[in-house]
Amino acid sequence: MGVIGIVIFSCLLQLCYGAALSETSVLYKKRFPLNKWRTDAIEKLWNERKAMDKTPLVRGPKLGGFPNLELFYKNESASRTGSIKHRQAWALFMWAILEEHVGEKTTVYEVSSGKGAVSDAFMARLVGLRFIALVPDEIEKTWTDAIEANGGHSLKCPRTQRMILAKNLTEGKKNRFFMNQYANLDRAEDISESGDHSHESVNIFHEILLQFRSMSTQNAPSFFVHPAQTGGLITSVGRYVQRYSIPTQVVLADSEFSVYFDYVVHGAFKNESGEKLWVMPGMYGVGYWGQAILGQTISLDPAAIDLAIKIPDLASVAAMHYLKSVGISCGPCSGVNFVALLHIAARDISKRVTVVTPISISSTSYENTYYNTEWIKQQFSKHGSFGCWMKAVTKAVEKGWSPLEIGKYCNEEKMDL
Repeated sequence: MGVIGIVIFSCLLQLCYGAALSETSVLYKKRFPLNKWRTDAIEKLWNERKAMDKTPLVRGPKLGGFPNLELFYKNESASRTGSIKHRQAWALFMWAILEEHVGEKTTVYEVSSGKGAVSDAFMARLVGLRFIALVPDEIEKTWTDAIEANGGHSLKCPRTQRMILAKNLTEGKKNRFFMNQYANLDRAEDISESGDHSHESVNIFHEILLQFRSMSTQNAPSFFVHPAQTGGLITSVGRYVQRYSIPTQVVLADSEFSVYFDYVVHGAFKNESGEKLWVMPGMYGVGYWGQAILGQTISLDPAAIDLAIKIPDLASVAAMHYLKSVGISCGPCSGVNFVALLHIAARDISKRVTVVTPISISSTSYENTYYNTEWIKQQFSKHGSFGCWMKAVTKAVEKGWSPLEIGKYCNEEKMDL
């Protein structure tokens, strides 16, 4: 190559290199623009996290037939919007902002049975976004009123069509985003897991450990028991336990007609829906009936679960009534949890067992439904005997037995014990 060729090559190299640097610089600025709304929204969420503080962890009353069972309740009904969904909504909005799924002009859509939408509306208003909840046609007015009181709006539609409608309303639409707690909550929970950073994690098990260690001689509870709900919370607990090698077994308590149990234990419903198997009314906010696709329709990762237990719906309703009779105000999730933890403890009543389980919401929202005996008779007329299950749960507590073993015939006939 001659002198002139070398000079030309050198000039071209400099031009190309300079262009590459310039292009990279432009791309860098485009990817990380100075966005005051985004910065302010993140700061508002961290301020809300400080205001949330820690929900109480309280000892449960002693159960006569289980002298070696130590039961702790994580009272999520004490949160600022009254349910476990408050911390989940915080995680989802933080994730959506950090991942730039939403901006200051975005309208956020979500599918909800009620309580999650109340918390979502709260977070949306906090950061200045419009929020619309797709709720089932049969939703009670108390829920829609609470959504609106927190700045949100409700759109009623058939229960099994909500996911489809949410996608139709948002896909390809400018300034619209489907939050989809079913698909995204596990990653939202993971992105907000902060270990011992001063900006404290909203991971519920992070809080539980800090509180539990000040109340018990054990380093960690034997079991954490909870339904899947959308799957994200219990998955985040399972991953937290595994990540830090904590000796706690994570137990999925599933409702009677939900697909989660079979999905976790047998790998079922990945290619088919369980909609035809669903029997109303179910346990509100507990189970799932659709096709189980991790990262698309659910956030439940089977790898995060150590043990799964399927609970008859009437047994769960009976457990709600028993818990209320001993001063524990709770919703459907806690009824499912209580039957599951009694079944676990009954396997060996001579062994010390510590269980932590959340109270997702108080009984207030369910006085006209699950705590109304006339409603129970109408809605669960084909499920067996409520009276039979009440006796099964009560006797299980007194004798140290599994209510599932005592009451296994209660769903087959309208029999009594």
